[in-house]
Amino acid sequence: MRRPCAHFKLADFVSTGEHYHFARTELAGGDGARVHDHDYHEVFWLTRGRGEHQWNGRDETVEPGKIYLIRPRDRHCVIGSFSVPMHIVNVAFPSRTWAEVRKRYFADVPDGFERPEAERVRPISPRAKQALDYWDRRLAEAGRPRVAVEGFLMDLPGLLASTAEPAITQAPDWLEHARREIARPEHFAGGTPAFARLAGRSASHVSRATERWWGCTPTDVVNAARIDHAARQLAETSRPILDIMFDCGLTNLSHFYALFRKRHGVSPRRYRLQAHPTVRG
Repeated sequence: MRRPCAHFKLADFVSTGEHYHFARTELAGGDGARVHDHDYHEVFWLTRGRGEHQWNGRDETVEPGKIYLIRPRDRHCVIGSFSVPMHIVNVAFPSRTWAEVRKRYFADVPDGFERPEAERVRPISPRAKQALDYWDRRLAEAGRPRVAVEGFLMDLPGLLASTAEPAITQAPDWLEHARREIARPEHFAGGTPAFARLAGRSASHVSRATERWWGCTPTDVVNAARIDHAARQLAETSRPILDIMFDCGLTNLSHFYALFRKRHGVSPRRYRLQAHPTVRG
């Protein structure tokens, strides 16, 4: 006999201003949601324990080491084990958000959510495990910001990639072009607005892309260009450090020193001394 199926709505799980639902849950002793479908896309994986996944009429054991892609029309539920508590990480997000990310970044890549069930259960590689640990922390951010879920979805095809489907590792040409051009003083002086202009995309689009491909912010990219320019000036000229700082578009000396130390491991003065050591007779 076919079990009744509930219909879940994302609006029942997210608060005003939030862009996705994120939860870490422990299920034990038969705990779990009833069989349901929903009006959103969903991804989940286990961090430890085991349980049962009832999915479109099939029953299967779920354990750590796999990630599951669930589409809105799937009928499923996850049930905790009586013997070993299951710890599950769940991310639910609007279907339109996934569609928008695919259109922008993966228009030519088959939609992983539209594959048969067996192909929507993917092993988690060591690289993917590290990435999921990062997203576990990032997606827990208060307010559930759009930039977090879009960053996760931009990373998802790479996390799911197998030897038959190589991971996408090369940033888009427009983003690489912007990083090359921002290294020029006339560009990095304009800060992050100049970086977005060089990319030919909106500031929010560029922010999501830099996090996806390089794990940093546009500010980090611009500051790296500024500090690399400063390092060349320190090594190749005798100009005062203060003048070099102003050329980089920075006005706070302590901030300049902090950025320089973070990138090169020493202060600007020490960097110059190492580049031009005093010759002793």
